[in-house]
Amino acid sequence: MTAEVIVSTFNEIGCHAFSPGSKDFAAGLAFIQEMQMLANFPFISANILDVNGNRLFDPYVIADVEGVSVGIIGLASNFIHSDVYIQDPIEALNELAGEVNSQSDVLVLMFDSEEADIIKMQTSGFPIDLVIRSKSKTRSQDGGKRDIPSYSCGDRGKYLYQFDLTVADPNKQFIDLAVYENQMSQAEKKLNKMRKGNLITDLHNVYKDDPPSLKKIETYESQIQSAKDALKNTVNSIKMSKHELGKTVTDRPDILQIVDNGKAKINNSYGPQPPSGTPPGKNQKKIGHDHDGDGIPDH
Repeated sequence: MTAEVIVSTFNEIGCHAFSPGSKDFAAGLAFIQEMQMLANFPFISANILDVNGNRLFDPYVIADVEGVSVGIIGLASNFIHSDVYIQDPIEALNELAGEVNSQSDVLVLMFDSEEADIIKMQTSGFPIDLVIRSKSKTRSQDGGKRDIPSYSCGDRGKYLYQFDLTVADPNKQFIDLAVYENQMSQAEKKLNKMRKGNLITDLHNVYKDDPPSLKKIETYESQIQSAKDALKNTVNSIKMSKHELGKTVTDRPDILQIVDNGKAKINNSYGPQPPSGTPPGKNQKKIGHDHDGDGIPDH
């Protein structure tokens, strides 16, 4: 029932695509297909196949977003399930990436990924502009220093990530602004620590007789300058911002009504549920926790 609520809310909010991963199959393939029937948006996966090797979902979608053609590929790292067969994700990408790239200005990969597959993807030369990954407990501060920005929202579902893409030349690489902004911020913090509270201190003069410290200063200043140069020369950019749910995201009455209706159905089926963290009583059915917000109990 929780999954039905999630699908219903995304139907109302609007969603370009959903890429299922290993946890989504906890209730079986038939359940996933039932949720797919309820959804007004496509379920996509390039490498989740049936037991006979046939694709269960479209591998990708091409969406027009304010005049920009966005290709979205769904992908999953290997997992074991009796209802499905998982093709090697890098092999599947190799078959599709060029085809999707030729039809789009921006190529986004939705990847329920193990770290080993992320590393393989990064070193395979795929023309991917942005990776949105699940199956990671880490909440990304930026897309990392590899060629393809890769973001994870973590496993608690408490933050909403927003990506604003500026496309001036689809043939040029996208620059992840957060990487260079964080690089400047960290270098500035280290320099300020060396200033010991006096922000107008001439560090080169203070540490003139301390070669190791002078070398650190030069390194930090070089990092700041290289970040400034990268930002100044950016043609296509990705700007990430995070919104903490419940604080910076405004409630929508229509969505809250869908959630309340869903809770009422759950209460009708299982009885009134205690506050989060309360152990179930003798006459209460225990419902598994859904820590990552995918609608499927994790345990």
